[in-house]
Amino acid sequence: MKILQLTNKIPYPPRDGGAIASLTLARELTKAGHEVVVLAMNTSKHFVDQNNTDGRPAENIQWEIVPVDTEIRWTKAIANLLFSRLPYNAIRFISDDYRKKLRSLLSENNFDFVILDNLYTGFYIKDIRSCSHSPVVLRPHNIEHEIWARAAKSSAGLKRFYLTILAHRIRRFELSLINQYDALVPITSRDAGHFMNFGNNKPCHVLPTGMDLPDHTLDNPVAFKRSVAHLGALDWLPNQHGIRWFIRLVWPIVRREIPGIEFHLAGRNAPKRFGAQVSSPGVVYHGEIEDAAGFIREHPIFIVPLFSGSGMRIKLLNYMSAGRATITTSIGAEGIQVEAGKETFIADQPEEFAQHIITLIRNPDLCREIGENAITFIKNNFDNQVLIRQLVEFLNKIDIRS
Repeated sequence: MKILQLTNKIPYPPRDGGAIASLTLARELTKAGHEVVVLAMNTSKHFVDQNNTDGRPAENIQWEIVPVDTEIRWTKAIANLLFSRLPYNAIRFISDDYRKKLRSLLSENNFDFVILDNLYTGFYIKDIRSCSHSPVVLRPHNIEHEIWARAAKSSAGLKRFYLTILAHRIRRFELSLINQYDALVPITSRDAGHFMNFGNNKPCHVLPTGMDLPDHTLDNPVAFKRSVAHLGALDWLPNQHGIRWFIRLVWPIVRREIPGIEFHLAGRNAPKRFGAQVSSPGVVYHGEIEDAAGFIREHPIFIVPLFSGSGMRIKLLNYMSAGRATITTSIGAEGIQVEAGKETFIADQPEEFAQHIITLIRNPDLCREIGENAITFIKNNFDNQVLIRQLVEFLNKIDIRS
């Protein structure tokens, strides 16, 4: 098949969940023998220097890159708040240059499918329809409005007011896209249920983001190291809120029981004041790092403390695929059918969260056992080859042109 994949950012290097999901889809379809063209926005927030191809994947993917200015400007945000019904988050991805390139690609090629890989590429459905008969597949990475509704609940004052309005507008935008596509490919069964409740009546297939197991798992006896870690996108509000919660309420309990233990925090695009905000005894703040895999190998326990967000926490899967013991929250485990206490630990209260860390540090064998169970879980549920084969079978079986 020949497939056009639309993304709202360049998905390489894959440093966050959205980029990992988009790049994995393109890479695995290409490895399965299909021809993939990725039309990506090179945005202000996720800018990639196209003169430097070091981070570009080796797979035979055709990249079409369009610069798009998505810089947040408060004057436009305020004008949008007062005079528009569309979410400001979304309209920043409307680009005449991107639309022009899309229409050019559609007129010059006969694509078997066009995959909208993210909610905000939904703005371009009308362009696809006007100059192509290619079936449109929507692949939402999450229930977008849920992220902002949950963020609003954990905020206060004007910020809560604005985030609540934003969540309502994003929900309205999500609803406007229902059944405008030919097939729906959400990332979790939970998300599929939401879209069914929204009124989806198009063919639906759940496609989680698959994992490639590292060549060397559990090759480092890190279970005996007294450290906990987190690696994630630090410009994402749910991550910021979760890390602050952990350092403020959980970490002091852990430190009292295990003096000298360290919490290693790494991630990209953190706000300027974030380093100072997370400063605390035993906290080692790394900022952006070059070798993510090496960082994961270095520490035995990883945390995913989330109280907002939606979709699937791909970083949790990354930690599990590397055989690391993990502790997360109920929201952090959403969309991943793990068995608590076997493949990961789940806790929403500070004392319980802290106790899981303390137990793992004091019991290296349990730490290793959880890691081994996690690897088995990933092998059984997130094998890339199996997932892509199931997707292709779905697309071939369903006559979405009708």
